[in-house]
This record gives sequence, structure tokens and C-alpha cells, in this order.
Amino acid sequence: MWAKERTLSRSAAHSGHGRLFRPVIATSLFLALTLVGNGLGKYATGLVSAVPVVDHLKRQDTHEPPLAQDPCAVLAKLDEPNITYSHVKRCYENIPYNETEANIVLSTMHTLFRDYFIFLDMSTTPNLPKPFTSPPVDILRGLDRISKQEYHGDFRFHTDLDILVSSLNDAHANYIPFCYRHYLYVQPFELYAPVVNGKQTVRILQDKGTSDFEECEVLTIDGIDALEAIQNYIDVHSAVSKDRGVRLNKALSQLTYDTAEKAYSLNPGLFTSRTKLPERESVNYHILCPPSETHPLERDRYINADWQVYRLVSWNDFTDTESFLTQNCYHETDPKDTKDPKLIESSSKRPMSESRRLETLQAAIDPPRHNTIRPLPAVKKRQLLENPVANLIYNGSSTAFYQLVKQPKVGVVVIPTHSVNLEVETSVMEAGFDLLSKAGVENVILDLTANGGGYVNFAYDLVDWMFPSDIKTSVYLSDLRASMSVKALAQLDLASEEYASYFNPSSFSDPATGKDYDVNFFLQDRLVKRAHRRLDYTPMVIMNHKLGAFGMDMPWQQEAQRIVVMTDGACGSACGMSLNRLKNNHGVKSYAIGGRAGEDLSLFSFPGASVYGLDALLEDFEALGVDPPLKQLRYKGVYRVPILEFFQEGETVPIEYNPKLFKADYHLDYTPITARHHEIFWEVIANNHWNQDGQTDDQ
Repeated sequence: MWAKERTLSRSAAHSGHGRLFRPVIATSLFLALTLVGNGLGKYATGLVSAVPVVDHLKRQDTHEPPLAQDPCAVLAKLDEPNITYSHVKRCYENIPYNETEANIVLSTMHTLFRDYFIFLDMSTTPNLPKPFTSPPVDILRGLDRISKQEYHGDFRFHTDLDILVSSLNDAHANYIPFCYRHYLYVQPFELYAPVVNGKQTVRILQDKGTSDFEECEVLTIDGIDALEAIQNYIDVHSAVSKDRGVRLNKALSQLTYDTAEKAYSLNPGLFTSRTKLPERESVNYHILCPPSETHPLERDRYINADWQVYRLVSWNDFTDTESFLTQNCYHETDPKDTKDPKLIESSSKRPMSESRRLETLQAAIDPPRHNTIRPLPAVKKRQLLENPVANLIYNGSSTAFYQLVKQPKVGVVVIPTHSVNLEVETSVMEAGFDLLSKAGVENVILDLTANGGGYVNFAYDLVDWMFPSDIKTSVYLSDLRASMSVKALAQLDLASEEYASYFNPSSFSDPATGKDYDVNFFLQDRLVKRAHRRLDYTPMVIMNHKLGAFGMDMPWQQEAQRIVVMTDGACGSACGMSLNRLKNNHGVKSYAIGGRAGEDLSLFSFPGASVYGLDALLEDFEALGVDPPLKQLRYKGVYRVPILEFFQEGETVPIEYNPKLFKADYHLDYTPITARHHEIFWEVIANNHWNQDGQTDDQ
């Protein structure tokens, strides 16, 4: 835990003057909610402490190693709470740069992006309209720049590659070597950015240390306006969205639905809980606390908080630098060992397993809750509302069904993930919707907050649950890259009777006839220039999908005015596929929560269908008995790209780069109340959208 040490010095560099406040656009939609929030958030007047106090929240019982020792050997002997930022940093920086291995990495990543990355050209599009705030990225030029850099350490090389790929702001594009992701770095505070009295500020949502700083305002972080400091960090280190408001949501703490507990719990933000090594060993906060019952004087504090370091469960025991690499970085068998029995086995032809087939249809980026070897500081359980907003009607394996208390004609379907057992979830949806209808529910709110995606089939099915059809599915028109290596792989795959990869042409259908392809349509490529490069793409195809016609005679089916969707903008991948269809095809109204006050917020993110990784490609080539154009990288990790893009009917720009489709109809800001009680958003939305009779103004 953090020990508190008070010093007499004060840094004049930390000033609260000139901090940026962005006004919120007030609407009747959340006026009543803001008035409630003001009761918690307003600063009472009172005496001010004469001199700001400097606190240093540091670690206990830390021991600095002799510099002559192998830094990784020193780190290997430590456990919590004695591991410090410096211990990990010295170990990482002690790993030498290997130019030969680096060239293999660069060559492989260049081929992966050049031949398979569906947005290779679109990602260079400049000046994307709002709500997007993503600059153009030429990934191949970026790789070339890194190849010309002079590196002295392995860690810096891989960090630069990670940042480059993250700059695409596409959560389906990843360069994540596990080597440098085995520790979790935690700050003593959970932060959020509520809007109170028309101003958005950063506040402490929860204080995990010994001081009572909850609801104190964070004026600056490392000498920069707090909101901008958090935004600057997350813009570089998160690829979740092309919308900076959505990225800000991921940086801050928020309540997410726990599918096991069937309740909301606090999920740390990416700013105060990181698996990437932070830039510095501590964070400097300037905070201002209003008078309270326990602290009658306003408190003005400068706090220097060290990072607390925990080993993740992925961590393996080691003794020195070399064993750190073999235990925590390298594949179990060196990729240069051609006698690897796993590779020999995979080269024999075999049918794709059902689990592997489903994986190719999955496009999820649900961030794992980081499990550590030693437990993290206990997070306070949120206080339940004295008068519940909604009653739980039914819960399944992941989806939960609620009915509002004050508006019993409104039901809420909480869908925290699309990564579900497709067969099980069908029966769950049938049972849940049936019970809502029998309870008198006529209107439904689909809450997809923090849903990172999942199975493509569930994306289509969710839309078909709301708008069942016997003649038309929710499947998208799409295309793929048609590079030479893809054409060759598809041709081999089509000829094979014993193996089917994602690129098997029979996995797709002709949109004109609806029939599965039995020829290699990758050879019918089109040369298209969308931004700066002319590239080969396949003809328009559709993914094979069984028609989902779930007609149950529910009051809301086929009735857009009886359905509302809400998210925090992080509804990604397969979740984004569902929301785009509901909003832009069927006219369902949408609400986005959080983000930047006064700015439009995206409803969903990266709605491309399929993501494919380096390991899967290598397996395909090995199974088909040909030498792959890429090499297995020495470090275990996630190296993948999106390979399929979707198009809205009548549009020539893929959905991923078509921001007019993303903007939510309504934007709700967090308040001190809603940040702690997510369910209140349901009540606010219901009151805004339907009257007590369950009708809209146009019904």
C-alpha cells in the first residue's frame, strides 16, 4: 500500500491557473439530473488552508539494487510490495537490441499490413470529419521510419512499434508483444470527469489510499490541465476509437456490468491502471478538496504518487535477463527450430476445428480484467440506491433483463458482450424477452455500454431479434484485399478437401444470387484508389449467415420508436455492427454517455467484421503445405489486422471511415450521481423518450 510522507517543499511549477474548462451544452434531457448532481458536486464556501501541502504517496520497504548486478536478476527476487517501477524499467532496458530479430519483425509486420490490412489505403485519409479526431497514418512509411532508427535497447524498439500500430485507432490492429506486459502499474486514485454546473472537471471517484480525497477536483497532472493530460496519454496509448471522447471514456474509471455477479462494479481506467510501463516512476497531482463534514477547511494539495507494481498471472518465474526472455517472452519453441513437432503436425492437412471456425467469425476486443498474483487494493463496493431504479426480471449467461420501477412499460436489456455461446444465448433471449412482455413491457432500452464485441453471428441475430425478417438478413456487403499472397492462399484452400481457412472462397456468398462461391473470387479483383494508393480488392461479397427470423409478436418488434440503444462509444466490432444496423437502417434512436462535454460522441467503434492474426495465417499456410510469406516472431504476442470491411448500402466509403454513421442522436454527460449509479441513465433516457403511457411524441 501507499505510505504517506509529508514534506515541507512545494513545487511552484504546479499551478491551478489557466486550467481549461469546457462548457456543456445544457438540454432539457438531463437538466433534472444535473440539478441532482449539483447537490453532490458544488463547492461549499469556507476557510482555505493558508499554504498548499505537498504529499508523497510512496511505496514501503523498497530497496534499490546495486547497479553492478543484472537488473533482471534483482527483479526476479522481488515480490509485492517490494517491486518498484525502477526495478522493472532497469530490467526491460537491460535487454539488448538484436538487429537481426528486429529486421525479421519489421519484414513480417510490413508483409502483414501490405498484403492483408484492409484499411491500408483508407487509414491515410486526412481531415476526417467529427466526431472523428484521428490523423492520417501511413503504416508502411511508419515501419520504414522505425527501420531507420538507431536503437540501443529492445524495449524501446517494441514500444515504438506498439505506438505506431496504436496510432491507427483501430482496436483490430495490434502489435502487442507479451514480453513487456507481465506487470500491472496502479495509482492510488480512480478518476472520472463529471459535468457539474456546466463545467467538466477531473475528480477522484475513489481513493484507494489512506487519505479521504474522494470528490476532490484534480486541477493538474504533471503540471498540465488534468483533462488534457489524461487525453494526451490515451490518444497515444489506446486504439479503441477514432473519437477522442470514446478514448477518454476508456482512460477513466467507469461502472461495467459483471456478468458473473449480475451487477455493476467499478472498472479501473487505462490512465491509472496500466500494463504498459509508465513514462515516469510517479504521477504529480494538484488537487483541491471542498470543505466537508470530516474536513471543515478546503484542502489544497500537491501529491506525488508512485506507481504500485503487481505481477500479472501471466508472469513466469525467472532468475536473470536470459531466463526472463525464455520464460516470459519467447515462444516455447524457438521459431528458428525447424524440427518443432508442433509445426510438423500442423503441416499435415486437416479440417478446421469448430472452435477455430468460430474464432474466425469473432471480432472481440473486450479488455481482460487484469488478474494479479497478489490481490490488488480492495475496491469499495458501490452504495446501492435506497430506492432501486429497476428490478431484475431474468438473467442468462451474460445478458440480463430489467424492468423500470417508475416506468414499468420500459424494459432494459443489458448486453455487456457479444462473446456468447450462440446456442445458449438464443434460448436466453427468447426467455428474457418473453418475461419482459408478460410483465407488461412495451418499450426496450438496449444497453451496450463497454461491449467490446464478440461473434459476428450474434451481431446479426441481435438486429433480427428487433426487426425479424423472412426475406432479408442484416449481413453487410463487404470486400477483402486481393494481394498476390491472398490469391494464392485462397486458391490452395479452395482446392483442398481437408482444410478450410478463413480465405476459403466457399465461406462467402455472391450478393446477387445468395449462393455460396465455388470459384476463387479473389482472382476477380478490382483495382481501387480510395485515398492515396491503388490496391486490389475482391468483388463485393457477403459472409455466409443463416437467416435469423425471431418473430415472437413482441410489442417492440418492427417498431423503431419503441427501441432505444445506449453505449459509451466503446461498442466495438460485432457490437458496432449491430448498432449501425439498428440506428442507420431501422431508425432506432441512440444515446451516448461520457466523453468530452459539448462535443458529439460516437455511438460505436471499429465496426469491421473479421480480424486475423499472424499465428492464424501461419497455421493456414502450414496446413496447406506451402511456405508462408511471413515468419513467426520470436516473442509471444498479439499481432493482427482487420481483413474485411463493411459498406452501408449506397455508400462507397467503408463504414469504418464514414463518421456520419457514428454520431449518436443524444449525448449524456456523467455527473457525480450517474458515475456511481449507472442505472439512473436508464431512467433519464426513458423519461426523455417515452411518456408515462409508454408513447413517444410521434406515436
